[in-house]
Amino acid sequence: MLTPLDETLHHQAPLTFDHVHSTDHRFYDRQLMGGFRADGEIAFLAGITIFKNMNVMEGFAMVQARSNRQYNVRLTRQLRPMPDSEARIGPLSLTVIEAFKTLCYELESGDYPISLDMRFDAMLPPRLEHPHVSRGDGRLHTDYLRYNQLGRVSGHIMVEGERFEAGDWFGWRDHSWGVRPGVGGFEPMTGTPSAGGVASASRTGGKGLFLVHAGFRAGKLGGAVQLIEDGEGKRIYTEGEVREGEGDPIEVTDIAHDVIFKPGTRVFDRMALDLTLADGRHIPIEAQAVGRPWVYRGGGFDGGFTDGQGQGVWRSRDLAFEIDSYDISDPEAVILPDGSSATPKHREQLATCKIGGESGNAYIPMFVIGPQPRFGF
Repeated sequence: MLTPLDETLHHQAPLTFDHVHSTDHRFYDRQLMGGFRADGEIAFLAGITIFKNMNVMEGFAMVQARSNRQYNVRLTRQLRPMPDSEARIGPLSLTVIEAFKTLCYELESGDYPISLDMRFDAMLPPRLEHPHVSRGDGRLHTDYLRYNQLGRVSGHIMVEGERFEAGDWFGWRDHSWGVRPGVGGFEPMTGTPSAGGVASASRTGGKGLFLVHAGFRAGKLGGAVQLIEDGEGKRIYTEGEVREGEGDPIEVTDIAHDVIFKPGTRVFDRMALDLTLADGRHIPIEAQAVGRPWVYRGGGFDGGFTDGQGQGVWRSRDLAFEIDSYDISDPEAVILPDGSSATPKHREQLATCKIGGESGNAYIPMFVIGPQPRFGF
């Protein structure tokens, strides 16, 4: 089927733009954006994803308020007939005002307790991460690209009739596309079980997962880094860069970490990172958790949606909603809508940070999954 995108000169395969080169059912294309007030007591996260090989379009918006409740709106519908280049699903839309500089997410008000209209203005250029590619048991299970970017967010959020203004909040976004485990309703079993919960858990050969992805800005220095280790501490992936003011990016070649967990949990309270740069310098970062870590299940990740099948599953020809909220007053345990308690694996933490005497903010997803003897888990 032809779409307006087929009028451009940007084809990369003998296909129209309503198809992708891969037949893997897990192929996806996703944009995410989030931000929070400095104290972590009000925050938002929104995303839109297309799963072309599953004929599915999904979106979500989540808001956390006062470290005790996370409100979730999930949307899904059949993708085809293909929309034009507009990124919209029902009342949720993403507008790219200027590529890599200014974007807006809006969730129009409706029969749910939250709405938002948030604008992202870039502080740093986007960082294209090293390719994420991994095989297990002879099968390519991970093959995607992602860029991430830090910025300032402004606008407003409505929560149960209360309006929160955002003037200069710390914000982040990422855009990724390709093949990742754990979407599309099923993952082929080829012999080695995954630790589950997040896509990267498939990269450790069933030996557990420790992952840190930190985006940070303090004074004139900012950047983003990522490390992945198995439960025995073997490093699998290291990447990142830092920038000082308007200077060129400096590659991060190694990352040392020291984590202090909140008692009895796998959620960090404080974290120290020591970044080794390509020019030989070291940059120490001290982070302090604020608010509560995002429960990504609310956006459909980690086996989300009420059917438990997670993202990328065909559920409805027409637009369908799922609306709920979680009690997140405990640092780790989450009270789900049915009153049951769970400890979801996909959590991403808001934080303040200090770098070289300067104070700032950070967004630090940290996953600690499966056996982790060095941490006593």
